[in-house]
Amino acid sequence: MPIADYQAMLGLGAFLILLGVAFILWGRREEGEYYDDLATRRDVKEFLTHDPERSWMGAWRVGGIVSLVIGIGLAIGGAVLWLK
Repeated sequence: MPIADYQAMLGLGAFLILLGVAFILWGRREEGEYYDDLATRRDVKEFLTHDPERSWMGAWRVGGIVSLVIGIGLAIGGAVLWLK
């Protein structure tokens, strides 16, 4: 394989790592804004108990973790093949 292929793997891995971190931070911000808004309401039961669970709240975080895992794998694979 040409060296450009390894650099492409490293570049894609770094991009996915950055994207994963951005998604995780974005998910935390969205969740914080949602529960901060609930705290200002008169009925704060959902704010205190987090019941019912909002599965869509964790979607950005899960996507970020998946992106991080794939990005780290690509970055390690590209680095190993490049240094070989």
